Amino acid sequence: MLVVAKAPRPGAVKTRLAADLGDVGAARVAAAALLDTLLVAGTVFAHRILALAGDLADTGVIDTSALRRTVANWQVISQSSGDLGHRLAQAHADAAALSPTAGGRARRILQIGMDTPQVSAGLLRDSADLLSGADVDAILGPAEDGGWWVCGTSAPAQAAALAAVPTSRCDTGELTLAALRAVGARVGQVGPLRDLDTLDDAKVIAAEHLGLYVSAELRSQGVG
Repeated sequence: MLVVAKAPRPGAVKTRLAADLGDVGAARVAAAALLDTLLVAGTVFAHRILALAGDLADTGVIDTSALRRTVANWQVISQSSGDLGHRLAQAHADAAALSPTAGGRARRILQIGMDTPQVSAGLLRDSADLLSGADVDAILGPAEDGGWWVCGTSAPAQAAALAAVPTSRCDTGELTLAALRAVGARVGQVGPLRDLDTLDDAKVIAAEHLGLYVSAELRSQGVG
């Protein structure tokens, strides 16, 4: 399991949400979303890597004590420089290099971000099972905004293909699928999820997933 995330520093995360909640409010939501993500992934996977941009000990007024306790159970690596596509590709490659082999082959990498705190353990297990299938080399799960929320790879060339895909566009998911297929990957697809990017996203997620830390944080800010 690979989670690619940013430390929740005000002004550096959830910038679209910050238009409604302010930089500090958005960063508090980001911290809660990352905590939910790490907790659910930690119930499913024994091999866990967090590719982190920034420092959880340097987030200004944001309390990251719960996050830091949870992250203690993860192997933390620093994200590389460059745009998001290059950082994703390098994170997959770094995780593959650090992961133990399984049955003599490199362990497959299942990657998510911090934008879908509502992801369930069952959906993560289903995604991992699909990636482990004999007739699947990579997987992709679309986000409702046109991006993607999960990407699984099994070879360095697949991870490298992510670097050339433009991100944060309504066709990012389609372009990622095409890039994986262009390097010969047989791509399995899983169901879509909604990214937590805007106030509308926040309202839906908080209303539909009451037990999450991120939902509690949103309610404390009058959202939900």
